[in-house]
Amino acid sequence: MSYITNSVFCRFVLYIVRSALNAYDNSMLKRCVGAIGICWQNSIVHSIIHRYIYKKPYFRYSLVYRMIQGLAHIVDRLCGFLHRLIAPAIKGSMLYALVNKVKGFGAGNITYLAGILLMSIPIGSIVAMIITDSVTLTNMVLCWVIFAVGMFVVLCGIYMTAFLSSIAVRAVKWLTDIMLG
Repeated sequence: MSYITNSVFCRFVLYIVRSALNAYDNSMLKRCVGAIGICWQNSIVHSIIHRYIYKKPYFRYSLVYRMIQGLAHIVDRLCGFLHRLIAPAIKGSMLYALVNKVKGFGAGNITYLAGILLMSIPIGSIVAMIITDSVTLTNMVLCWVIFAVGMFVVLCGIYMTAFLSSIAVRAVKWLTDIMLG
């Protein structure tokens, strides 16, 4: 192990990493990011969001909440049972085989469906976080970012031809042709 840690390559990599970290520690970027973070922590918006997200739920130990949880558990088990019954029948059906054989679905439709999937994931995550009382600001921001990306992908799927002929796409293609070529 000492051969690896004392090697010239390893020392060179550590020197590069330490130099980059030292440059960042003394950079204007770190000071600006720190100032923005301090301003955010002292802002009214941050205090309102912090109080809303980290408040203790009043309903957690209520009887109605327990009944709804029990009902949801029963419905979940019923849906799991139905899935085990129906899924093999669907996978063996002629319609399923036909859908799998269809060619030329189109990039726009695939993009649209991928966007819908991206938009549905954070909605389910938010509902699950609210139910399990594990909502944090980081989780909420991440969910909304994924939702926004999904919305962008849906719009790209709907307006695929307009998107592919847009100035921004042509500029990116031009830049990649110059860089690669």
